[in-house]
Amino acid sequence: MNFTQIQSFLALAETRSFTEAAFTLDLTQSAISHALAALEQELGVTLVERSRSKSVVALTGVGEKILPHVRLLLAQAEAITQEARAAARGRVQGRVRLGNVPSIVAPGLLAKLLTRLRSQYPEIEVVLFEGTMREVGEWIENGTVDVGFVVMDAPEFVNVHVATDELSVLVPSDHPFQARGAVSAQDLRAEGFILERNQCSLQLMAKAGLIDKAAPPQIRYRASDSATILAMVREGLGITIMPHQTLPAHLDGVVVLPLDPSSTLEIGLAYKSSETISPGTRLLVEVASAREALVTSHI
Repeated sequence: MNFTQIQSFLALAETRSFTEAAFTLDLTQSAISHALAALEQELGVTLVERSRSKSVVALTGVGEKILPHVRLLLAQAEAITQEARAAARGRVQGRVRLGNVPSIVAPGLLAKLLTRLRSQYPEIEVVLFEGTMREVGEWIENGTVDVGFVVMDAPEFVNVHVATDELSVLVPSDHPFQARGAVSAQDLRAEGFILERNQCSLQLMAKAGLIDKAAPPQIRYRASDSATILAMVREGLGITIMPHQTLPAHLDGVVVLPLDPSSTLEIGLAYKSSETISPGTRLLVEVASAREALVTSHI
């Protein structure tokens, strides 16, 4: 068993494609196939089910069971490499896998973090994974990512505060609410909502006090991206709720209202353990948590 074999298996598990796995590792498809075959022979089990074309794959039950161990093994190998290089060369080099939640993290916040990190530590490579709050939490737990954005406090992880935001209600410009200074959860009970097609939107609704089993919110539409949702709000098809700092700078035809009382989002970075965190991940967290480093902005 060697690292090429293990990396090939992980690449196949994540991409479910020999073509994409080969591209990810900068190897040929033949090399990926031989590495996997050697690993399966070494372990005496089948890890991957090939399709007839061999281009699309699925993990076997055994493959699914060993996947978390593979991720943790490679994460530890990366941490060892980074520690050794830092000691030998006096600087940190290597890869950091960052889990991002576009529904709660302002684009300007993420961009400023990556820019500042690249400026200070150019030899750290950041690989970005995007998903929901639940997915990022699972990725941190199973080792898919080294660190991820969360709404604090995620008690099972180490949390570091990065930014503060608040939820805003968005209504069309001709809506009766548009003249108000703020709206309450009670005001919104009879409104029809347009939400993102993921679990994050419901978590934000719960955060705002809008999830009530006795009087559940009226969800008229679900859409895949915020631009579509804002266009639908502009046309009067419903209202929505979003973190204020994730909104674009220009919102023609849409009015932004705060909640009363306000609903604050404390956004942080979370990782699994202070004892096993890699040097690159530690530096990314330090840059993100520096108060003067990141000023959120609309883009």
